Amino acid sequence: MNFLKADKKDAMITVNEIIGLLIVIIVIVAAAIPVVLNIVNDSTINITGVTKIVVDLIPLFLGLAALVATAKIMT
Repeated sequence: MNFLKADKKDAMITVNEIIGLLIVIIVIVAAAIPVVLNIVNDSTINITGVTKIVVDLIPLFLGLAALVATAKIMT
């Protein structure tokens, strides 16, 4: 029945991973996405076509990266 007991080391790794994940999500949501949106919206460069579509999708990709990181840590 030793396999049912969790080691303290394993628990600390999990706590450290969760804290790191929270920091990453806060940085992405509170800093990266608003900064990217500001730069894209206030840009004086006329971006059109496919380039505009790709640049507009950058915040979505950042959000998806945070979601993937969360799923990876939780499994």
